[in-house]
Amino acid sequence: MNSYRAAASKSYNKMSTARNSNNVDTAAIMGELHTKKWADVLTLQNPNYNPHNLFPPLSSSSHKGSHGRIAILGGSNKYTGAPYYAAQAALNCGVDLATIFCAEEAAIPIKCYSPELMVQGVYSIRQFDALLDEEEALLKELERYRHKNDLITVDNYNNGDDTTNTISLDKLILEHDDSRNELIQNEVLKSVDDTKKMDDIVNKLQKVQSLQESLQELQDRQMEIINRSVEDVVSMFPALHALCIGPGLGRHPLVFKVVRQVLKQGMQSNLTLILDADVLFLLSLEEYRELYEELIQYEGCIMTPNLMERKRLPPPSSVDGNDNNNIIVEKGHVDAVSRGNFVMKCAEEGGLKRSGGIGDVLAGTISAYMAWYAVLERGDEESAVQGLEQQRAFAVWTACCTVKRATKLAFDKKRRAMSSRDVLNEICGVISDLEDDIESSAVKQ
Repeated sequence: MNSYRAAASKSYNKMSTARNSNNVDTAAIMGELHTKKWADVLTLQNPNYNPHNLFPPLSSSSHKGSHGRIAILGGSNKYTGAPYYAAQAALNCGVDLATIFCAEEAAIPIKCYSPELMVQGVYSIRQFDALLDEEEALLKELERYRHKNDLITVDNYNNGDDTTNTISLDKLILEHDDSRNELIQNEVLKSVDDTKKMDDIVNKLQKVQSLQESLQELQDRQMEIINRSVEDVVSMFPALHALCIGPGLGRHPLVFKVVRQVLKQGMQSNLTLILDADVLFLLSLEEYRELYEELIQYEGCIMTPNLMERKRLPPPSSVDGNDNNNIIVEKGHVDAVSRGNFVMKCAEEGGLKRSGGIGDVLAGTISAYMAWYAVLERGDEESAVQGLEQQRAFAVWTACCTVKRATKLAFDKKRRAMSSRDVLNEICGVISDLEDDIESSAVKQ
């Protein structure tokens, strides 16, 4: 197979070069391939990608991890199936190792689904909930002391009138005791002789300061726990070819803080990031807008929004007007893959039933193809993808074709009873068929 692959790659690149020498418009070629099936790309050469350079060659000298090491960050106390489907799909495609980073509450259930998966709980939803509850209680109490009904006034002890000479607690909270005391003397003591009034002011001030200190200590503790969770994930980066974030992640605010740091460090490490499901909800929030802007300019980012997720995301989150460096996969009846002005739509026929979990299977399949791309890019096969401007996007498109075919095969067998587990079972055969197609086309060329 390897000799066929090498010969086909040279022949394919030679024909592509000939097209360029004849001044064939690249944009026209892209448009010609706008909506295609897998069989079409084997016969129509394109200078931007090569179907013969999708899979790392199998070899007796391969070692564990040679054909891909991926990880999934997802899985919560409520959602345990999604990360399993994503990781298992990658294994069924042919990657060697798959790790799942998840909530501790999800770890044991996921381990029970498959002995092949390495599963690590990196944070506790129960602990995060307790931290948020404690923070909320402190904020409520602090707000009660800051509320206008708790403002210190000259006359509110005499006649209940709080409309004159109002002094807020904010004004009394200063960094230095001397300055605070001077403010009290100048603005309160000259107009208030009542010792009880002064005692109330000091007591409230001390309470506010105590609450603020407790709040700061709690937030520091939160960040310490978040940083530990981030480190558990990031420490694995050197061993990974791709990281998929989102399947079963949930929408816990502190989990989102973990994810933000993981994403930033993933970009710094030049790691391929596949973003699906709840992480796309995170990116639709205003507080994460800056992160979103960074990701759409990151070449190693693949976003996989469905219809509702596309509507929530800021533009550009679709193939229309995507002039950024990242890859966007619009999932639907026809999957569309875009990077900048490069667009390919997958015309492969899928099944007639849309079972829960198929999107997770696609995320895992894309992760496998991205792992293979990284293997070819980093290893001895670097020349296989070098100079192919859209090979990464083409590999994502091929992942979409893979899942569409697997879904069709599963549906033909199970009809209404089809589930995502049935789709998983078909992926291995589909990958084998794709490789056979490549070998056949190499022989013909």
